[in-house]
Amino acid sequence: MVTVDSSPALTTITQAYRYAIDPTPEQANLLRSHIGGSRFAYNALLGLVKDNWDENRSRKESGEEVPKEDYLGTSHFDLLYLWVKHRNELAPWWAANGSSTYNDAAQRLSRAFANWRKGTAKFPTYKRRGNSGSVRFMNTSVSLSDAHHVRIARIGEVKAYESMRKMHRHLGRGTGRIVAATLSQTSGRWWVSFTVEVQRVIPTTRPPERVIGVDVGITTLYTGAAPDGSEILHVENPRNLVASAQRLARAQRVASRRQGPKKGVAPSNRWRRANARVQQIHADVANARKNLIHETTTNLAKHYDRIVIEDLNVKGMVRNHSIAKHISDASWSEFRRQLEYKTAWYGSELVVADRFYPSSKTCSTCGAVKAKLSLGEREYTCEGCNLVIGRDLNAAINLARWTSQSAAAGTHSVAGRGGKVRPSRQNIDEPAHPVEASTETPILVGV
Repeated sequence: MVTVDSSPALTTITQAYRYAIDPTPEQANLLRSHIGGSRFAYNALLGLVKDNWDENRSRKESGEEVPKEDYLGTSHFDLLYLWVKHRNELAPWWAANGSSTYNDAAQRLSRAFANWRKGTAKFPTYKRRGNSGSVRFMNTSVSLSDAHHVRIARIGEVKAYESMRKMHRHLGRGTGRIVAATLSQTSGRWWVSFTVEVQRVIPTTRPPERVIGVDVGITTLYTGAAPDGSEILHVENPRNLVASAQRLARAQRVASRRQGPKKGVAPSNRWRRANARVQQIHADVANARKNLIHETTTNLAKHYDRIVIEDLNVKGMVRNHSIAKHISDASWSEFRRQLEYKTAWYGSELVVADRFYPSSKTCSTCGAVKAKLSLGEREYTCEGCNLVIGRDLNAAINLARWTSQSAAAGTHSVAGRGGKVRPSRQNIDEPAHPVEASTETPILVGV
């Protein structure tokens, strides 16, 4: 999200900072109380709304006319007022937690009803009690004492595992403002995620002197090429989930033999420790995956003026159960999401090629298009000019040249700079764009 500030040199962006924190046992109990209070308020408000709607439905079925005023509203403030009205009878202990706890529950439930009305989600359901959860505090409830401690209302100063000096400097200079903070517990560790409005200088879009086309895959995670056909990016897929599969299966097998949570039965301490090991393995896999994506996207956004990627239908591709796990492990959607906001930060340009453009089937030398190309064919062999080239490299070269073709027609889609116009379908009968040399030697990243 980018909003233009009154000063022409500065732009206010909404940026997230996430840090691991180390609360004391007393502070951890208070955090759990806030998370449990938010969950309880969410379920209580949902129950009141459902009971009201069911009662009105029964009245209508019996022939009684029910006025609109008899229905409980589902907006944020309607739910907040409903909680204030019934909190003494529903939760006499409500004063033990901060007001942000119940405001968070009303906001989440209101958003759930809004998504249900739009058709993007199912009807809200009750939240069950578990080993994880989160609660959102507003800006007045959270502040930084210094670069290593965060102060939370009703909880006190909580130490962070790592330095928060980058965000602390923004707050000290007045170029940053905390909007909200979310406290969560995942994988047996506590986290705080800040939503911060930061003022920073966004450079103007650079002229497209250094162009790179990036093709994503499973065997080779990222393959990048310049319009002249040279390969300038090659990142092998570490397959983090597959590499940890044996260790994860062993930990899950141990946890399955312990007394886990059941209705009316509390989980044993041995199950809690075994389950914590399972969660830690999942966290290690996710962290390794995110780290590689962040390194690659930052290098691309800093070192290249125009980046061309494909518009992949990831949601449809994961329906193929043979490769669904590997596609999810590659996290292509996260790769695109990070490129979209990082190109805006560093003044580069992200171009998304048409979904139906046959980048893998098109010969990067003569422009011939194959009718079929199976996933098992890792090398592209052209029957017209006898070109033999790696499948991913061939696609990356075509993507790098697609920019020039579409820009000439004025149909390119610039996602990184806020453009939302989808390009027209590529005419595959046209010959490929002639070889184009960059004005500057591209910087090698990720090799």
